[in-house]
Amino acid sequence: MRLKDFFIASGIIVLGGCATTPTLISSLQTPSFRPETFVSKHVPLKALYRHDDLSASEPLWVVIEGDGHAWKNALTPSINPTPHDPIGWKIATQIRAQNVLYLARPCQYLDDEERKVCRLGDWTEGRFAPKWVETMNDAIDSFKMRGGDREIILAGYSGGGTMAALIAARRSDVSMLIGIASPLDIHAWSSYHRVSPLTQSLNPKNEQAKLSFIPQIYIMGKNDTVVPPFLIRDFAASYDNSSFVRIIEVEADHTMRLPLDLAAIRTSFLNSIDARGNPL
Repeated sequence: MRLKDFFIASGIIVLGGCATTPTLISSLQTPSFRPETFVSKHVPLKALYRHDDLSASEPLWVVIEGDGHAWKNALTPSINPTPHDPIGWKIATQIRAQNVLYLARPCQYLDDEERKVCRLGDWTEGRFAPKWVETMNDAIDSFKMRGGDREIILAGYSGGGTMAALIAARRSDVSMLIGIASPLDIHAWSSYHRVSPLTQSLNPKNEQAKLSFIPQIYIMGKNDTVVPPFLIRDFAASYDNSSFVRIIEVEADHTMRLPLDLAAIRTSFLNSIDARGNPL
């Protein structure tokens, strides 16, 4: 999520064709992940998925991509929000687990024909709109049912972590929530940067009562000027009891260019708390 993302162009523009060749989800696939499309009532949602049917008892890791290339510059929205540097995807590939689902955000990785139904507000002021939370939640339900999974671990990079928190607040099967460089109180974020609030979006800060039942890990970059560490600390500190929240500060800026094995981080966290979630 970048500062320029909050300079919203006036009006709603229906997107047409694009002069450049779009990046498709298939360009990211590896031998262990296969490209998938979840067909929703709004737009197709692109994903990469690996699953070992013999490991259905293991958690399904769901990693949600960041906001992508939402803006060309400070005043001009992009006509294609597909990330040029898919950090969320890179994080997903580093998870040492059998069952991993990478979810792109709405309107990312679509071809020109698919993207005709998208509007600029879908990745600007309305990027966390209720319809997108519902759409991504439905996609997770679909993949969970297909794999026969019982437990979900939700993770997300930047705005993907914001979306993950909103989804977690609406589910009863999330055993852990992990945010990486994520703004968890989007009102505090926009106030700090003195930019326009996301008026068409939901705010995880308003969901803390529901989130308080879920173990949470937040990874923040010491040199992150987009989502400064104090914003994440303030969010965690605003819980009545924050013993179930771990904050990890790393030597990185917002791009998080360092190895992150979320499975190992999760195991370390679980080994440090008792059955009631209290620190050992």
